[in-house]
Amino acid sequence: MKLKFEVPSFDYMINSIFSFLNEGTGDFFKNSIFRLYPQIDVRMYDNLKDELEKRNYISTLFKEVYNNNTNLFEEKKNLYNSHWQTNKEIITEALEENFRIKLKDKLNDMIGYLNMNPICPRFLDTHNFEVCYLNSERGALGVALHEIVHFIWFEIWNEYFNDEKVDYESPHLKWIFSEIIPELIMRDKRLSVINPYFEHGCIYDYFYKIKIGDKYLIDILYKMYTEMEIHEFMEKGYLVCKENEKLIRSFMY
Repeated sequence: MKLKFEVPSFDYMINSIFSFLNEGTGDFFKNSIFRLYPQIDVRMYDNLKDELEKRNYISTLFKEVYNNNTNLFEEKKNLYNSHWQTNKEIITEALEENFRIKLKDKLNDMIGYLNMNPICPRFLDTHNFEVCYLNSERGALGVALHEIVHFIWFEIWNEYFNDEKVDYESPHLKWIFSEIIPELIMRDKRLSVINPYFEHGCIYDYFYKIKIGDKYLIDILYKMYTEMEIHEFMEKGYLVCKENEKLIRSFMY
């Protein structure tokens, strides 16, 4: 299992940011960008009717941010890579035990792209993900842990179910189920102590609020996870989500 952090081009960063500002992505993601960059005139942006005009406006604004932080990008990249190497061995050990899988010959092509985007998407086919450059090295490691869990989870899932990978993305239920899994894995103390996001929540906060009867969904799934082998948990945990899909979705966004 190998991971390296890299600084992509300005165009890459803008494409990432703009993809979450497009119509249809929802206010949840757009507002995350607007909050981090108050220099964006939201009313002006919304009043631009042409998509090219919107892109040019965003590009001009972020070009200044990019130019002002080129040295910082490189500094952060080096910090992130060094911190990953420091913790790689214990992370590999913990993930191998939790997933009951050997990782020596798996996920040797992972790349974490630094970005101005506060949203951190992951790409299953290429084993790439993005991390906001404002993260500390500990924060970047927390993001990496979350995404690596997804990579491993869906590799095991696909080998077992051999289903359509399009269902692994939002808004499908398999994606929803997968977004809960990092919380369960991070309860391993070897991982929780090095993940600064664990204490206050390392998954979408609405998942922590969902109750089925008098028990929290996360606790129900965690108990199943600790008592079952991984494939049985995938089957039965997904069934719990399917049986309560309407309730779960009522909490989202």
